[in-house]
Amino acid sequence: MSKRRRGSRYILLVPKRAMGRLWKPSFLTGLLLALILWQTQKGNLIFDRLDNQFLLVGGMIFALLFGAFALAARNMNYVQAYPTHLRLVTPFLRLKISYRRIQSSHPVNFGQIYPPAEMRWAQKRVLRPFFDKTGLAVRLAGFPLPYRFLRLFLPPQVFLPSKKGFLFLVEDWITLSTEIDSLAESWRAKTSHKQ
Repeated sequence: MSKRRRGSRYILLVPKRAMGRLWKPSFLTGLLLALILWQTQKGNLIFDRLDNQFLLVGGMIFALLFGAFALAARNMNYVQAYPTHLRLVTPFLRLKISYRRIQSSHPVNFGQIYPPAEMRWAQKRVLRPFFDKTGLAVRLAGFPLPYRFLRLFLPPQVFLPSKKGFLFLVEDWITLSTEIDSLAESWRAKTSHKQ
């Protein structure tokens, strides 16, 4: 295995679905506001203050930009194994998790870790496709950054609920697990020779 080799990118399915559910309503809101603005310009709707039109334009631009961001961000949440660390990436966070922190990794059933019976109906609706899927649980000795800070960038279902660690729900958890194990073992062998 060469020194520069790294694993593939594995898209995190929970953030992908969450972002996928946001972009359509945002675009529709932006288009609706554009229609209202157009009708105002034609004289069919009357806004007595110019400030109201600026609010319409601002809301339209924000909704369209947020929709475009959500559409692009669906595939910006991923995990990837590197020779010296595991990388977890979101649109606003690039987290390096040293193999020294990783205690174990093993497959788990998403529905057993996050039982549907304990969820609110809105959460069930979003997470329904994942309840019978298998994910990769990666237990850590400790998080590289404070948990509360990480929660700003990642949904709760990316974390293990009772232990420190992550739950990577990806399309091919077997290959991800193999890459992590292989690169971590190689890293441990190299560091043990240096000591």
